[in-house]
Amino acid sequence: MNNNINNTMVKKIKLVLFGNSGVGKTCIVQRMVYNTFNHNTNLTIGAAYTIYTVENNIKVEIWDTAGQERFYSLIPLYARSAEIIIVVIDIENDIDEQFSKWNKYIQENETLFSPNFKLILIFNKHDLKNDFEIPKNVINQTQFDFITLVSAKKGYNIDNLKLHLDAIVKKYIDEHARVTHEHRNKFNNSSNNNSKINSNIENSSNDTIFGSTFSNMKINLGFSEYKEKMKKCIM
Repeated sequence: MNNNINNTMVKKIKLVLFGNSGVGKTCIVQRMVYNTFNHNTNLTIGAAYTIYTVENNIKVEIWDTAGQERFYSLIPLYARSAEIIIVVIDIENDIDEQFSKWNKYIQENETLFSPNFKLILIFNKHDLKNDFEIPKNVINQTQFDFITLVSAKKGYNIDNLKLHLDAIVKKYIDEHARVTHEHRNKFNNSSNNNSKINSNIENSSNDTIFGSTFSNMKINLGFSEYKEKMKKCIM
């Protein structure tokens, strides 16, 4: 019964996109979700919100943050508790500067995001530079769960991106469910152990005084012996 309820409940994952202004974050989202490309996309103000469906009971809430510096201070408002982060890099501009900037931001704000968040790196605008190859030093970065090269304009590699994103979302949900299950079991076991301890204490016929345990019999016997000794002393 519980398993059926869990299978039908809608699970929501929060995804946030980082990247400089004009790298194509909004265009990537539109291509992924609607399979469209708008040549006249306006600059994002604050953040844009979109729902992406992985399965009927799995929804990804996408927060496409503005890349302009004047909106930089607003990013934490949209990125808080994010479970998946996508960093988008424009291959037509300074790659090292973009990579260093956002990699540093994520490291410095790690506690802002959800624990064990997943990280994806996207190089965009392959249509403008067909011979581009992702630098090997970036490919070897172990903090990323997936790295890819796409073209939001032409749709290049977008299906592959969606395939990996879906897998990462499901993986995160499975890991979260496992951790939650283990935590509940640990809590239940701890509660059961405490109940047993309390039961043993309540059923004990002994009284505990300052860390020493005496039966009523021993206490009475000791008191009688004490009275006899006192009589002898007086005599």
